[in-house]
Amino acid sequence: MEPPNVHPSLSESERFAALCRIGAALMSEHDEERLLHLIAQTAADLTGAEIAAFTLRPMNEQGELLVPVEGNLFHLAAVVGVTKEQEELFRRMPLGGEGLLAPIFRYKVPVRVEDVFQLMHPNPVDSTQARRVARDTAYAFAHGHVPSEDLHAIGVPPGHPIIRSFLGAPLLDREGEVRGGLLLGHTTPGQFTSMDEEILMGLASQAAVAVENARLYHIMRMQSQEIQAIFESIADGVTLVDQHGQIIRENQSAQQLRQQLEGHIQGRQALEALIQASARSAFEGMAEHDIPLTMIDEKHEYREFVVNASPLRQSILPTTDGYRKLFGRYDEHHPIAEVVVVWHDVTETRRLLRERLIHAETEARRSLLQRILDELPSSVYLVHGHDARLILSNHAAKALWGADWPYEQPMIEFLQQNAIQIFHSDGRPLPLDQLTTLRAVQYNVSIYQYQEIIRHPDGSTLPVLVNAIALNPEQFPLHFSQSATSPYESAALVMHQDVSAMKEAEALKDDFIAIAAHELRNPLAVLQGFAQLLQAQSVPVIGGVLTLDQQESLEGIHQAARRLGDLMDDLLDVTRLQAGRLHLHPEPTDLVTLVNRVVKRFQLTARHHQCLVDAQSAVLVVSIDVPRVEQVLTNILTNAVKYSPQSEYVQITLWEDQEHKCAIVSVKDNGIGIPAQEQARIFGRFVRAENACAYGIHGTGLGLYLSREFIERHDGRIWFQSVEGQGTTFFISIPLYSEDEEGEDRVDD
Repeated sequence: MEPPNVHPSLSESERFAALCRIGAALMSEHDEERLLHLIAQTAADLTGAEIAAFTLRPMNEQGELLVPVEGNLFHLAAVVGVTKEQEELFRRMPLGGEGLLAPIFRYKVPVRVEDVFQLMHPNPVDSTQARRVARDTAYAFAHGHVPSEDLHAIGVPPGHPIIRSFLGAPLLDREGEVRGGLLLGHTTPGQFTSMDEEILMGLASQAAVAVENARLYHIMRMQSQEIQAIFESIADGVTLVDQHGQIIRENQSAQQLRQQLEGHIQGRQALEALIQASARSAFEGMAEHDIPLTMIDEKHEYREFVVNASPLRQSILPTTDGYRKLFGRYDEHHPIAEVVVVWHDVTETRRLLRERLIHAETEARRSLLQRILDELPSSVYLVHGHDARLILSNHAAKALWGADWPYEQPMIEFLQQNAIQIFHSDGRPLPLDQLTTLRAVQYNVSIYQYQEIIRHPDGSTLPVLVNAIALNPEQFPLHFSQSATSPYESAALVMHQDVSAMKEAEALKDDFIAIAAHELRNPLAVLQGFAQLLQAQSVPVIGGVLTLDQQESLEGIHQAARRLGDLMDDLLDVTRLQAGRLHLHPEPTDLVTLVNRVVKRFQLTARHHQCLVDAQSAVLVVSIDVPRVEQVLTNILTNAVKYSPQSEYVQITLWEDQEHKCAIVSVKDNGIGIPAQEQARIFGRFVRAENACAYGIHGTGLGLYLSREFIERHDGRIWFQSVEGQGTTFFISIPLYSEDEEGEDRVDD
């Protein structure tokens, strides 16, 4: 490629104008690459150089030099007047304080050579000696001991353009350190004059300042971008407000929150308190620190903020101390220019703090509850969920079970894992789905005074009295579980009381009752027989036949004897139940027919009440001991009539529960009802409601106890719904008959 045309010489006025233009350009150009290329091109234009190169010394972003001036450690930053191939060669060439460049880079003085060829050593020597000679003459030249004609050139690598005239000047920073060099070349000897040298020195001085400014501009822009990135990444809202209350600048968090608040009236009021009010206080010299603010957003949810407002005073302009004061500083004695408002959304933080506080209080209360429970002699534990998972238990519970029940383990899994069995009070195995604890959590019902027998793996048994209190899940939300289940699971507080001593006393009492009942049956039978005989024969007595009063007395004797007989039968049934000697003889029976028969017979004696039967199914076949179920139905009907003296109707309804495959009978009265505080124990032995006694209604308190025992021995259920003063409805559920059932008698073992 042919070398570029030599620029024609410029007049002094043209050079001055060019220097003015380059001076203005150097002050306005901030891109370092374009700036360096402009400097090199201007140097070539002003001096007529064919080649102009700009070299720089490596430095870090803070402007600190990284390498010494010795060695070939400078790099080419810009070059004009060469081909692309030559430019690539220059960029690979080592540049530094050697040969003709040594005075420039090492000793900070310009070098102007008329003819480089004349400075080449006439006799070839080794490169080491040539460099040593070149360094010595460079030192002598820099200190004025020798002219430039005595300098020594060490040659150029192959491919370097031919240079005859050479002119170079150092770039010095404000500390006088060499930052680089501006190097000119020409293929013609004697091309550069002293005027060119002065121009190049002036241009190098301007270039040094321009390069420094470009570097500072680059640093400022990088810092500005960093500050902007930091500003935008702040999670808090940051807003800059001027003296007129106008928002000058805000980050993304502040913008989003402001736009949300501007959407409704309450939000705009909150925005006024967040920004404008706090800014006004700061402009008055009263900085706002950690001011709490609570507002309601458009979703009607509370949001809490902490607001800080600080004044920003006018900046002092930087002095000649250097670029490190370029950004200025703020002085408290200068007027306030702006206010920065920082609003920190603490809604979530305070919610978490409140949750932690609640958790700590809950744990403290739980710890206190645990200590109280551990002091109780009876077993107490709390379970939740349909599978009765353990939440907490006391020491007595561990002693009761003879094993440690792990937290959150389902009850059935715990019992099976530890080979623990549960039996009815009469010794019959209790199905797992009928455990008192499971019934409480599955049906959300409270069960009181229910007797069970716990059999441990070693064969030992423990009779207990169980009270399972169902807790309303909405009133007692439990959050102890770590699982993702609903916080409104059913729960129950279960207590077990060891009744071994009570059982022994009951056994003695039952023995006495059995003996007494058995011994009284014969005299009562004789008494009842004679009363019936007298009534039947109406034998004459002194003065004639029986008078009306005497007949009524005989009827009273007969009824009293019959009631005593029924009482003896009930007492004997109780003793049989307790002793496990109650025999059941189940057989397939149509429950609808049985109920109609019992109601028809009962209606003969219930003269003041009408019993209405509504059978929603024509046939309901169940496997039952007919006499025992008749006894239950008679007990329930008797209570319905007895405890509703002011009512005229008793409603009996039968239907099939297809989901649970059972027949259900309900008996509803409109009588005095059962007080709520006594409903839990109404199925107990010898238990009668207080309002029944207040109304003067007599009874033994055994009917409901026997009814429950008989129904449960048929794998059924009996329960009730009652409101005092409004009446009671009893429900009896019995499984429907299946042909797969064996028609064997059931005997309590």
